[in-house]
This record gives sequence, C-alpha cells and structure tokens, in this order.
Amino acid sequence: MTRVAYFMTSVLDIKTGVLYTALMTNAKHFWRLAVLIAIYALLLFASVWLLRRDFVTGIWRIPVGLIPMLPAIGILLNYMERFRTFDELQRNIQSEGLSFPVVATAIITFSYGFLQTSIGAPNISFFWVWPILAMTWMIGTMLAWRRYR
Repeated sequence: MTRVAYFMTSVLDIKTGVLYTALMTNAKHFWRLAVLIAIYALLLFASVWLLRRDFVTGIWRIPVGLIPMLPAIGILLNYMERFRTFDELQRNIQSEGLSFPVVATAIITFSYGFLQTSIGAPNISFFWVWPILAMTWMIGTMLAWRRYR
C-alpha cells in the first residue's frame, strides 16, 4: 500500500513540477505553445476538409496537405528556445529523458518492420511513430527525474 501511495505522490510531484515550470517560469513559452497548437488544429481541420472535398487538385494537394506543419515547426522552435532557458539539472533530465525514446522508438519500429517482412504483419501508418515517441519520452523523463531526485 505504501508503494502505491508513494508512486502516486511521485507522479503528482512530477506533474506539479512540470506545470509550475510551464506556467510560472516560462509563461511566454506556454502561451506561445497554446497558440501554435490552436493554429495547428485549425490548419489541420481546414487542410483535411479541403482535401476530402477535392477543392484542391493536382500538385497543390501537397502544400495544402503539409500546411499544418508550419505551426509544428513553430512548436519545435518554441521548445528549443524553452530548452535553452533550463538550468543544468533540467537540461540533464530532459537530455536523458530524450535519449530513451530515441532508442526505444528505433527498437519498436525496427522490430515491427522485421515482423512485417518476416511474417507479414499488417502495414501501419507513420502516424504511430509520434505516439510511441511521446509515450517513451514521458517514461524516459520520469526515469531521469527519479535518478536526479
């Protein structure tokens, strides 16, 4: 019972630390991220709507399909700017936290690729790479955070 309560407290502490950092010390980056995500969602909706109704034809389908990636690039730049504001401990935690998902995602995607080649596993979309990366990033950051605690 104690272990469960301790784990729950640790998760809440991690979340509180992240929210405190985002809202109190990096409010500029938090709000910029919120605006970029909103723009991304609007452009994604518009892009899919236009493409599914065949309002855009020919080569113009490519830029219309990729237009939601412009705010995604902004999200990347915002994260990099925020990362530069981290102190040494936060940088170490994030660096270790990001090392884990890079290798884990490579192992998972390569393993599934071998299964597709060897036993004919069904094809899956590249859209699954990001959720795998995000989940392993969360796990890697939690492991790194516990190490530096």
